[in-house]
Amino acid sequence: MWVQIFGYGLTAFALASSLGMIAMGRRWQAIEAAAYGGARRPVWFWLAAAILLVLWALAAWDFVQTERTLAGWVLIAGVPFVWALKASLLVFNPKGRKVVSEIDTDAGWRKVGYARLPIAVVLAVLTAVSLSESG
Repeated sequence: MWVQIFGYGLTAFALASSLGMIAMGRRWQAIEAAAYGGARRPVWFWLAAAILLVLWALAAWDFVQTERTLAGWVLIAGVPFVWALKASLLVFNPKGRKVVSEIDTDAGWRKVGYARLPIAVVLAVLTAVSLSESG
């Protein structure tokens, strides 16, 4: 159950953030700047990260208690690996934050939003497959 909650939660977040980028265009930059622009992350950033980690921990615990599937492995092990890579390149790296902060056009943010939409689809498929494989 927690694997699916985690997977569909990630799907919803990926879809919402992608659609937000598409709809808001350059106004999305204010959200990115608040999250990644300064030397310190805001409280809401850390709270969201803590909630995400708790959901992941519950999903990981659920995963080890049930029959492990390939889709489950990707959600529980692959996604955190990609997060760590993204964090090292963008979130906690001044050069990476600079690249993101230089996206300042509606077209630029819409391009990023459209490029991220397949992530939501992949997460939804992985979650659905993990649900059907686990029983």
